[in-house]
Amino acid sequence: MSGWSRWVVGDPMLADPTLDALRATLPAVPCGEAVLQRLESGELHCRLVLYFSPGIQHVAQCYGAAPCAAPARDGLSLITGDPALLKAP
Repeated sequence: MSGWSRWVVGDPMLADPTLDALRATLPAVPCGEAVLQRLESGELHCRLVLYFSPGIQHVAQCYGAAPCAAPARDGLSLITGDPALLKAP
């Protein structure tokens, strides 16, 4: 594993309160760290998935995020943190 984690938030239409709470939890993300998001195909509808970089796993654990490989950069956008993580390694 790469130290990243993944949390399936669910329906993106209902995610705003969850994302607002997350942003309030992470007012200052350390340099080189980020929370990224992507809409991914679900069983019936698309779902919002958040990816937490290795240095903020303490926050990821609070949300029940599961360990995962580093996400592919296609389709990712920044929730909070360092935008450099959106660039290909």
